[in-house]
Amino acid sequence: MKKKILQSKKSVDVLVIGSGFGGAVTACRLAQAGRSVIILERGKDYQNKEKAIEAEGPVYDSDTKTSRYGHFQIDHGTGMNVIRGIGVGGGSLHYFGVRLRAPETIFKGPLWPKEITRKVMDPYYDIAGTMLEASPLKPSPVLGIPKRSKAFLDGAGNCSRCLKKTLEFVPIAINTSSKSITSPSGIKQHPCVFCGACLLGCPQSETYNGNVNARAKLTLNYLAVAQEKGAKIFAEHNVTHIEKQVNGKGFKVYFQQSKSDTSAKKNSFIRAKQVVLGAGTLGSTEILLKSAEALPGLNVRMLGKNFSGNGDLLASGYDMPFDLEPTSGPTITVGGRFKKKGSDNEIYIEDLGSIPFAAGVLGLDENTPKTSSSNRHRIGYLGMGTDAGNGILKLKGKINHFKRIHLDWDPKESLPLYNEIIDSMKEISQQLGGNFQYPQGYDPETGTGLMTAHPLGGCVMADNPKKGVVNPQGEVFGVPGLFVADGAIVPSALVVNPSYTITALAERVAHWMIHNKELS
Repeated sequence: MKKKILQSKKSVDVLVIGSGFGGAVTACRLAQAGRSVIILERGKDYQNKEKAIEAEGPVYDSDTKTSRYGHFQIDHGTGMNVIRGIGVGGGSLHYFGVRLRAPETIFKGPLWPKEITRKVMDPYYDIAGTMLEASPLKPSPVLGIPKRSKAFLDGAGNCSRCLKKTLEFVPIAINTSSKSITSPSGIKQHPCVFCGACLLGCPQSETYNGNVNARAKLTLNYLAVAQEKGAKIFAEHNVTHIEKQVNGKGFKVYFQQSKSDTSAKKNSFIRAKQVVLGAGTLGSTEILLKSAEALPGLNVRMLGKNFSGNGDLLASGYDMPFDLEPTSGPTITVGGRFKKKGSDNEIYIEDLGSIPFAAGVLGLDENTPKTSSSNRHRIGYLGMGTDAGNGILKLKGKINHFKRIHLDWDPKESLPLYNEIIDSMKEISQQLGGNFQYPQGYDPETGTGLMTAHPLGGCVMADNPKKGVVNPQGEVFGVPGLFVADGAIVPSALVVNPSYTITALAERVAHWMIHNKELS
C-alpha cells in the first residue's frame, strides 16, 4: 500500500501525536464527538499483518543510542534501558495484553492530584474495558493450561512473601476462547494458537485466511473506530516540535517524513486548534523539551522529572526438574502480590513465557549458568513495584541538528525494592526445585542494568504547576489547548502493568476535552 503523505500547512481541529494507548484513545473519542482529527505516527503501519521482526533488526544507531527491532525500540539510557513501541498501534504492537487496575493505594500517593482517586478512575476503567475486552486465560482444548502457569501458581503459593489470596489468572486482552470474536470495529479476532509470540505479534494462519489477531491491538479497536469516524492516520511522519501560533489561536506542529528529510524541519507543518501528545513517555517528553522556547508558559523546571520504570525487573528461574514449556500459551497468564514484612514497597509478579527470537533481546535466555545436569528447563518472571520514580529525561547529543531524549536513572533509592522482588523470585524458583538467574547485565550491588517496558513520567500531572507539567485533566500548565495523554503524565509507579491505567487516564483527558466535566 502506498504511504500516505500529509500535505504541509493543512489545518485540523485536533492533531494527535502518536498512536499508542494515549493517542489512540483521544483520537477515537474526539473523532466520535465530531472533531476533525489527524494522527501523526513516526513508525510504520503494519496493516494488521505482523512482520517477522528478525528481518527488521537489530539496527543500532550510535547517534541516538537506540536499537531497533521492527515495531519496538530499545533506548540505552544511563542506569536503565527502555523498550517502547514504534508503529501504528504504539505499545500495543508488542504488549502482552494484561489488563489490571492500579491499586487504590497508588492513587492515594503524595504525587497524585487530589481529585484523581480509584473511585474517580473506575468509570474510565469501565469504558476502556469495553474497548480492550479482556478475561482470564481459558485452557486450550488441546494443550490445556500452560505448564508454567500451574507451576508459577504452585511455586508462588508456597512462598512466605506471597499474599496467597491475590494469586490469579490475570485478565488478558487475548482471545483464548475456542471461538472467534469480533472487535469493537468489526474485525475478527480468532482463538489464540498458544504460540507464545505476543511480543512479536500473532502469526499468519491459513486456517483463518490471514492474521490470527487473537491479541487486541489498538488497530483492532480504538484506532479502527477512530478511522471509521473520519480520523486520518499518517504513518512515518515524525514530529520534531510544536510552536504556539503568533495570534495565540492554536499551534503549528512541525514534522519530517523521514530521517533524511532535513528540509521538513522548517517547511512541513500542520496547524491545529488543539494538540494531544500521545507519543509515549519518552516521545512526548522529548517533543516538549524541544518545543520549550516556542511554547511560552511551559513549566520547564518540572519537564523530564519523576521518571519511573514501574519497578520493572525481568528475570528467570532455571534448572527446573521438569519442562515448563515456556513458549506455550500467551506470554503472561498469572500473577500475584508479594510483600516483605515491615516494608512499604508494593510488588506484583507475573509469569513470563520465553519469547521466540526476542528472549535474548530481553535477557531471559542468554548466559544461563551451566549445571552438572545440563538441565535448562526454565520459567520467566516479570516483577513490578513502587520504585523511587527519581529518573530524569533530558536532551543529549545531536542528530539532524536536534538533540535526542536520554534517561538518567539512579537506582540507589530503588535498590531495596529490587532486592525484595529478586528475593521473592528466588523463593518461587526454589519452591519449584530450581535456581534463580539475575537479569542479563544487571549489577545486584548497584541496581544498574535493568530494562523497563513500562516507562512512566516526564510530564507528570499535578494539582499545580509547581509540582508538575500538566493539570489533572492532562492540559499543559501555561499552554491552553495543548494536552498530554499517555504514560508521561503518570506521577508514580503503578505496581501492575500500566497500559490499562494509561488507557483510562486518556479516556478521562478526552472526556474533559469534549465535555469539560467528570464522567458521571
